[in-house]
Amino acid sequence: MDLVMDTAHAELYNNSLPSYWGFLQDCYAGATEHFRQWDSPNVFLWPLDFFNVFRILTVTKEEVGLVLVLAVFWTLLRYIVTWHIFTPFAEKMKLSKLNTKKFPESAWKCVFYIFSWGSCAYVVCCGKFDFFEKPLLIWKDWVPFMDIPVEIRVVFAIQFSFYIHSLYATMYMDRWRKDSVVMMFHHFLTLSLEGFAYTVRYYKIGILVVFTHDVTDICLEFTKCNVYMKNRGGKFRPIHDKLSTGGFLFFAGTWALFRLYWYPLKCLHTVGYAMILVAPTTHMPFYVFCNVQLWILLGLDVYWFMFIVNFLIKVVRGDMTEVEDVREHEVEEKWKDQKVEIKNGPQTTINNGPKMDTKNGPQMDTNNGPQTKTRNGAHNVVLQKRETSQTKVYHLRSTRQRTRTADT
Repeated sequence: MDLVMDTAHAELYNNSLPSYWGFLQDCYAGATEHFRQWDSPNVFLWPLDFFNVFRILTVTKEEVGLVLVLAVFWTLLRYIVTWHIFTPFAEKMKLSKLNTKKFPESAWKCVFYIFSWGSCAYVVCCGKFDFFEKPLLIWKDWVPFMDIPVEIRVVFAIQFSFYIHSLYATMYMDRWRKDSVVMMFHHFLTLSLEGFAYTVRYYKIGILVVFTHDVTDICLEFTKCNVYMKNRGGKFRPIHDKLSTGGFLFFAGTWALFRLYWYPLKCLHTVGYAMILVAPTTHMPFYVFCNVQLWILLGLDVYWFMFIVNFLIKVVRGDMTEVEDVREHEVEEKWKDQKVEIKNGPQTTINNGPKMDTKNGPQMDTNNGPQTKTRNGAHNVVLQKRETSQTKVYHLRSTRQRTRTADT
């Protein structure tokens, strides 16, 4: 039985997505068929023929120049809007000094991702292309040097230039977080994946990757903006607390749907399976190279999803009661302090007893607790009482004072 699916079978298969188990079985079948065909003279072999087929990479000097200009443009635009719009807005809202520094980064990213993902969503949902609804059939018309529609060229130019800007921004403009090194790796991976998809004319896969990933960034940055605005001018703002909570729930939901469901079952499935078994006439090049990059990206998606799960676990345990970005070092330190306080229980300290002055009458010290002191007494007894959640410990400390005598 021939392993290559015909187009009619692919049409039936596109009516529903496979299960995760079916997805893994199909990818295994595709990989097995790819390596079985290594003896065929028409198959692309990795890594033997990798550099021999660079002749099919299609990109012009004008396109490279446009991307570099846009990368510089995004950087300058971010500096301008940060200095003249987002920072003054944060100061006007009377955010704390730390949140005033954090807010412009999230505001910039939120606005940009709305613009960039919106342009990608228009391409996917406008009705002109059907590769989201029928991802297994995107290989049937592939040929080297094929033309790319103008609207898709625009999306790639925006995406590629933005991630060049993001390399600079992560190092010199963004706050350093626990996952910043991973974020740098992600940017390099995205540049490799998107550039490869454009030049080899696997642009349909590139569009699907962007569509299934950038929407979650909108939800994340919107949530962070509201987290920073919860406390303004020394007052707690319930509206931003509710928006941040709702934004986080929507963020977690879109992450699970777009990155952990649609991405593997549409993008990875068609690359791992249909790229070999559905393409009827052409042995598709870069099978291994393309699959490796996409699987690494899925690994990063799972890695970042663990931050979401970690936050939910802390909420269930009662360790955290409000939405925070657990990747930030300040939040981690704050959580550790709260954990220590909960573990040790409340503490009450009375350093000194009531203070008596024989000349002016009794005096109370509200800072250190009641104190007792006799001007001409020989001893000063200080009673310290320390309460913990389990026991009460009394410490009696006696210090001798030098008796002051008056010349009569």
